[in-house]
Amino acid sequence: MSKYSFLLASEEPAYFELCPTLRLRKYGGWLVAESIEQEEISKAQSQSTIKAVQLAKKISADRGVTLDEAFELLQGGGAFSEAELLGDYTEETLSMISAGGSAEFGNAKLITAFMRCRGEGLIGDEWQALDDWGMEDTKTMTRPMVNKVLEFIAEEQDAEVKAAQAKKSKRKSQAEASPNA
Repeated sequence: MSKYSFLLASEEPAYFELCPTLRLRKYGGWLVAESIEQEEISKAQSQSTIKAVQLAKKISADRGVTLDEAFELLQGGGAFSEAELLGDYTEETLSMISAGGSAEFGNAKLITAFMRCRGEGLIGDEWQALDDWGMEDTKTMTRPMVNKVLEFIAEEQDAEVKAAQAKKSKRKSQAEASPNA
């Protein structure tokens, strides 16, 4: 946590309880660090998608099949075995797999960022910031707890969107109410 974070807090903090000893602070939107992590995850997923398209085009040209059929082959269907495809396109396949990571890994990275930025743990009898929370800590979370954090993340994003829409509506109403000069 930033040593100046107290300057940014204008009201009494609200929390989302994960369990009796673990909570996340509500801000009504995402923090910059969390958004940066999401951008990095999206970037990696986009790179993986681009590599998949490139590989599908190559398979399409090499095997004389349509692009749709090439995508089907990459997803495990079609006339060629997975071993045959991996044998013929090992480098491209490995590059595609390593570029994006899985959705599970992306969720874990995002959860880690949220826990590091706003997580607090009841250690002894005192709530302490979890700014040193790491991926290894996230990996020990149960699926129900992961789902609860993902629910919280979505709620914070929704709150941010709704606040921006309300602000936009308010400005529009004020502009319509003010006389034109």
